[in-house]
Amino acid sequence: MTKTPTNVTKSYKEHPRSYRLDAETMAILKNTLHRVNQVSPKKVSEARLVKALIILSQEMDDDMLIKGLKQVW
Repeated sequence: MTKTPTNVTKSYKEHPRSYRLDAETMAILKNTLHRVNQVSPKKVSEARLVKALIILSQEMDDDMLIKGLKQVW
């Protein structure tokens, strides 16, 4: 499994994406965002939280990812 550097720099072009999230998934995202913003020294946006979760997913084992996928199918 490849480890992600802890200090990721912006040496890339950002590509806007649009995803549809159902109400339950959006509520989970909002709840997670609220939790993070309570402990973060700086305000975190939804987009930054999603980016952080994508980066963290590289460290997850395949079984955990499959378990998550089964919950959204």
